[in-house]
Parts: sequence; C-alpha cells; structure tokens
Amino acid sequence: MVPFSVLVSWVFNVIEAAGYTSENPFENDIYDVPMTAICRSIEIDLRELLEETELPPKVEAVNDVMY
Repeated sequence: MVPFSVLVSWVFNVIEAAGYTSENPFENDIYDVPMTAICRSIEIDLRELLEETELPPKVEAVNDVMY
C-alpha cells in the first residue's frame, strides 16, 4: 500500500508542477511562448511586403532561450 501511495502522490505532484509551469505562458520565462520573437518576425514580414528597406533586426536567443 505504501509504494502505491507514494507513486500516486508523485504523479499528482508532477501534474501540479507542470500545471504551474504552463499557467502563465506570456511572462517571458524559459518555457513560455516567445511573443517578442513572433511579433518581430511578423513585423519584418509585413515591412518586407511593403518594400521597406530599413528592417529591424531579428530577435536572437539569449543563453539559448528565445524571448
């Protein structure tokens, strides 16, 4: 009974941790949606369609994390 209880408790704790991590996807954390990079990419694409010559630089990853 004890090993089963430990296993069930561990599963619920892992689910809680995963839920907490994905609760706010727009806070610029490591596992969040890179909204700045997505918006900059859309801006660059739209400016290219308008044939503008001065385009903003693309957002680069910082410490292998895209914000």
